[in-house]
Amino acid sequence: MPELQCSARRIGDYESRTEEYELSFTVDGAPPKVLQVKYQAARAYEINAALDACVEIARTAIAEAAPNLASKPTDESLTQLAWRTLQSAKYEEGAPRDRALAL
Repeated sequence: MPELQCSARRIGDYESRTEEYELSFTVDGAPPKVLQVKYQAARAYEINAALDACVEIARTAIAEAAPNLASKPTDESLTQLAWRTLQSAKYEEGAPRDRALAL
């Protein structure tokens, strides 16, 4: 069964109130789709916009690698994958963290 791999690493100033991350989404060894997001944790609308962008790029990665599975994962499951991966990388000062979602 194919998996959507999500990798996140924190970039930018680690002491700033603005959090910046680089995420990559890939399905079974296909070329990764990379996205940079930036938000302030106190601004929910910025977090939501960043997560919406993650869902969009994740769907693109799935559609290119396995077109028949592009609509299978829900927006909620893709959002949770991105958010949990971001949060796991938050205090790692640039070290990447990975998570996967079975498609």
